[in-house]
Amino acid sequence: MTHASPRFGGPDSVENTIEDNKKVQQKSWLEVLKENHHFTFGLDYNVIGVYATDPNQDNSSAFLGTETSSASGVARFYGSWEIIGRQSGNAGGLSWKLEYRDAYTETAPKWHGLYGGINMAGMNGAAYNDQGGRLTLLHWKQKFNSGKTTVIAGWVDVTDYVDAYALASPWSGFTNLAFSTGAGSMALPDDGILSLAVGHLFTDNFYLIASASDGAGYSDDPLSGFDSLFNKHELFTTLELGFTASADRIYTDNVHVTAWHLDATTQEDGTSYRHGTKDSKGLNFSASYFATPQIMPFIRGGFSKGDASLTKASVSAGLGYFGLGSAKNNLGVAVNWSQANNKHVDFGGLFKDENQYIMELYYNIALGKYFNITPDIQYIKNPSLNFTEDSTWLLGLRLNAKI
Repeated sequence: MTHASPRFGGPDSVENTIEDNKKVQQKSWLEVLKENHHFTFGLDYNVIGVYATDPNQDNSSAFLGTETSSASGVARFYGSWEIIGRQSGNAGGLSWKLEYRDAYTETAPKWHGLYGGINMAGMNGAAYNDQGGRLTLLHWKQKFNSGKTTVIAGWVDVTDYVDAYALASPWSGFTNLAFSTGAGSMALPDDGILSLAVGHLFTDNFYLIASASDGAGYSDDPLSGFDSLFNKHELFTTLELGFTASADRIYTDNVHVTAWHLDATTQEDGTSYRHGTKDSKGLNFSASYFATPQIMPFIRGGFSKGDASLTKASVSAGLGYFGLGSAKNNLGVAVNWSQANNKHVDFGGLFKDENQYIMELYYNIALGKYFNITPDIQYIKNPSLNFTEDSTWLLGLRLNAKI
């Protein structure tokens, strides 16, 4: 009996991004390159603009901003090359992703959401920052046991496989971190950090993913990871147990529980904290399935302890509607409840002691083969760092051009 090989990883992993892009591009030379040499790549540029109707109005704090709008662009070059084991079902090869992230405004969208004006316990467009050039991933992926076991080693984006589900990608899914990896309650390290991850499909339905990563690593200084990993030993570790309807639907029809732990982390100079001064840990859960061939409801959330997570509790629920209006379009709508972490290393003493609520609606529209436009609207009630406004609307627009 032949078993489908699971594609461990979320919608923004290299392999799944390329598979999705193949649905909208059919350039013969690219297909020939993949068929003859098992080499494939993609290139895209992403833009976001966000406007807040009621940002923070108190400019007395040097720490909290009052910006109304923010914008950013991200160029990405990614690919994979299967080098060994092509006929055995145990393929091994390289994957990579290089990015350049640039803010068009004084405050990047990532920080605009947290303290630049929107001022919520969370982030909006977390991937849209002003980091500049970065190595998001460069790793070897090896399959064993006829594809049932996958080992990944190298520089890894942990959001590719930790708490993954189909609408987590900030490029094509929800913008607000409350509806992405960790549901806003997980203390995530930087992307592009040295990691070792192992995923195994025990049966046709049950799987486990375990990982250990350099919790203090920097994606814009990847070589420093050798020092921080092997000398500091400040780790981000995860263990996920899940159930899936089938191997090829592992991040759509899926129920999983993820335990995580982030050590106290320090900056490169070793004299100040990076993510937190204390160990942080938590538990996340997720359930999603296609109730119809097009509609995928989901419920996700998490709980955390320590001083690195922005929220100590978060629950999100919503649905995705795939193929709405066109086969290449998708819509997402969701609501979130959260409580700010009053022990957070930076904002714990500032957060309002109130429940925070978020609603987001987006519609990803394909314009021909190579372009997507995504209008996005959010409503935030009781943003935890906004001391002058009880709520705000966010109007957003994303553009994507791909090759």
